[in-house]
Amino acid sequence: MSVDLEKRIEALEKGSQFEANQNAIRQREEEMLTTLRGIRESMANATTNTASSAELDSLKEENAKLKALITKQEYRMRHLIAGYEQLLDEQKVEEVVQEV
Repeated sequence: MSVDLEKRIEALEKGSQFEANQNAIRQREEEMLTTLRGIRESMANATTNTASSAELDSLKEENAKLKALITKQEYRMRHLIAGYEQLLDEQKVEEVVQEV
């Protein structure tokens, strides 16, 4: 055989190996793509179904209780501040009376 013919045969063999490798890679990529799509679907479903209605009701109830507690605390603070300001005003009046 001639050297030219041997080179052509060798090139064809390498080409067929390359095609086989490319097909294997393409098949693996398609499998990975399918797997990734499944994972994406699972994640999308998991985020929408994470909180059950019982949990939401419980959280809403707790939120309402905390809002009521905050309202009470704000009322108490306003009442204490008003009392303290009144006490300071009375002390100022007493100081003025004592100076006179």
